[in-house]
Amino acid sequence: MGTHILIVWVLAAAGIQLGTLWIMKLSILPMLNSLPYSRYVDVCQLIDMHVFHPIAVWNGVIAAGIGAYLAFTAGGGAAVAVLFLLGSVGMTIVGLASEGFNRPIWRQIEKWDPRLTATDWAEKRYRWHVAHQVRTYGAIGAVGAYAAAAIVLAA
Repeated sequence: MGTHILIVWVLAAAGIQLGTLWIMKLSILPMLNSLPYSRYVDVCQLIDMHVFHPIAVWNGVIAAGIGAYLAFTAGGGAAVAVLFLLGSVGMTIVGLASEGFNRPIWRQIEKWDPRLTATDWAEKRYRWHVAHQVRTYGAIGAVGAYAAAAIVLAA
């Protein structure tokens, strides 16, 4: 019973991460990237990422840890263990991209003056976009691997 609850947890956690990142990829980023510098900075500064980031980070860390734990305790053989570990790698990629690239850039944007164009804003926007793609596909991999592990275990 406990294993089933943990499997639901990792699936839900990875799914929530993926859903949030996917929404950003398909709607928020295209909107932000269409804005001129001053509007871009204004909008970014209005979005309170200090609320979302800690939740996302801990959600990912806990899911990756539970996935690794399940790899060694859920049974089902080597295939299930590898799938749970792959899911945890995907969640780790999400966290590394977020904390290593996206969050530091976001913190810089929060300090920009909308009246004075930052010389490297196009480069930072591009790096933020690439890191967001990486973490989105990491979340896709995590959901897929965790779901495959759950299906193999259920069979």
